[in-house]
Amino acid sequence: MALRNGIEPRKYQIEMAESVIRNGNTLVVLPTGLGKTLIAILVMEKKLQDGAVLFLAPTKPLVNQHFKTINELLESADAIAITGEVSKHARKELWNKHKIIIATPQTVKSDLNAIEKGRFSLVILDEVHRAVGNYAYTEVAKAFRPYSTIMGLTASPGGKRAKIDEIKETLGISNVESRDYGDEDVEPYIKEMDIEWIRVDEKEEYVAAKRKLGELIGWYLNMVKYYGFNVFARSRKTMLMAQQSIIHSGRRTKYHALKYLSAAINLDYAIEILETQSMDAFLTYVGNIGTRETKGAQLLTKDGRLHEIMEFVKVNKVMHPKMDKLVEIISADRNAKYIIFSQYTAQIEYLEKTLAMFGFRCKKFMGQRKGFTRKLQLEIIEQFRNNEFDVLIASSIGEEGLDIPSVDYVIFYEPIPSEVRSIQRRGRAGRAKKGFVRILITKNTRDEAYYSSAQHKERKMRKIITRMSARNERKFIPVSKEESAATLAPAKNRTGTLYDFM
Repeated sequence: MALRNGIEPRKYQIEMAESVIRNGNTLVVLPTGLGKTLIAILVMEKKLQDGAVLFLAPTKPLVNQHFKTINELLESADAIAITGEVSKHARKELWNKHKIIIATPQTVKSDLNAIEKGRFSLVILDEVHRAVGNYAYTEVAKAFRPYSTIMGLTASPGGKRAKIDEIKETLGISNVESRDYGDEDVEPYIKEMDIEWIRVDEKEEYVAAKRKLGELIGWYLNMVKYYGFNVFARSRKTMLMAQQSIIHSGRRTKYHALKYLSAAINLDYAIEILETQSMDAFLTYVGNIGTRETKGAQLLTKDGRLHEIMEFVKVNKVMHPKMDKLVEIISADRNAKYIIFSQYTAQIEYLEKTLAMFGFRCKKFMGQRKGFTRKLQLEIIEQFRNNEFDVLIASSIGEEGLDIPSVDYVIFYEPIPSEVRSIQRRGRAGRAKKGFVRILITKNTRDEAYYSSAQHKERKMRKIITRMSARNERKFIPVSKEESAATLAPAKNRTGTLYDFM
C-alpha cells in the first residue's frame, strides 16, 4: 500500500514517523491541526509489511472519521471500522480478516480473547492521554505489547509528570516524539491565532446574591463545627478534604456533620454557577437540588433562607456581563462561524435561547442526554458544516472525538482548569486560516483561578514533554515574565502564533 498521488508529508511528519519505526513504542505529541493522523498512516504504510494494524479511537464518530481518512490517503486500503454497533458474533470473524482495523477500545477489550494478537504489527491509540487508570486503552495495550509496536497520539498528554509517566509505562514507551509551535520545521504551517482574554466586572445584583449565599454557607459550616469538626477554609477543595476526614472518623456525630457539610458544598457549587454562568443557570441548579436524595440536599430544600435568595435573584434578575460581551462579539462579525464552549447543560440551553432572541442562528450541541442521540449529533454537525446556522453552543463533547468543522471563533464562556481540554478547545479554531479565541473571565471569581491553573499546567506540560522528547536538544522557548504577568493583566487584543500565548 502507498499514499495516494498528490499527498506530500511534511518534513517533521516524515521524521516523526521514521522515529517510531526506528525506536518502537512511541508517544507522539503534536498540536491539533498539524497532522498526527498522517504520521500514523506513514508508520502504518511501513508496518503493514510485517502484519496487520489496529487503530483505536475513543468514540464511534472518531472511528468513522479515521476510517474515512485512511481510505482517502492510502491506496487499496483493506480497512474496516468495528464498534459496538457490530454484533459480537459478527466481530469474531472480522478481527482476524482485514489488514487495517479501526475500532473503539471498549470493543477491542470486550473481544480480546477472540483476536489473534500475534498478527498485528502495530497498535495506534488516538487521544492517548486517556490511557490511565481503568480506561480500556490500558488493558488493550498490555495485551498487544508482546506482539506489536505501540504508538500513542495526543495533542496534550497532561501537565503532571506522574500522569505522563503512567501513560508511558502502560504503553511500554521509552521514545517520545514531539513538536511544538516554536519549532522551526513546524512554524511555516502554523496559522495565525488571535487570543484575547476578556475580563468583565460582576454586576451588583450578582455580588449581593453571592453575599447572601456566602452567609448561608457560613451557617452550615458552623453546624459542622457544632458537631465536633472544623473546616479551616471555605474553598471547595478544603470542604471536600474535610468531608473525607469526617467519613473516616470514629465519632458518632459524623453523620450529622456530613449532612451539614454536604449542604455547604452544594451551596458552593451554586455560587460558582452564579458568578461564572448566569442567574438562569443558578436558578435551574438550585431548583434541581430537591430531586437529589442526599440528606444535605434535603436540608437545603427545606431551608427558607435559600428560597428567599432564589426570590431575590428572580426579582433582581439581570443578564450576566459575560452574556453582554458574548452578544457584542458575535454582533461584530455576523459572517463568521463560532463555537461557544460552556460547562453546564442549563447554561447551554440558556445561551441557545438568549442568542436566538438576539437574532443569531444557533444550536446547542451536547452529549447523549435529554434526547440528544448520536443521530441528532451528526445531523447538527452536518447542518453546521452546510452553513445552516452559524453558532454552535457545545459542552465538552465538542472538544474531541467528533468531526466538527473548523471555525473562525472559539469562545470559552468560562475558563477551565484542565490544560488538556483548553488545548483541545482552542484547536477547533483557525485550522485553515487565521483563527480567533476569546476567553470570558469574570473578575475576582474562580474564573481567574481556573484560567491561571490551566496556563500553569500547560506550560509545565510543554517543559516535561520537551525534556522527554527524542529531540531534547531542541531549545525550549520559555514563557517570558511579561507573558506570565499578562495572564492576570487587563485583556488586550494581541495577535501572533498560538505558541506566543503559552
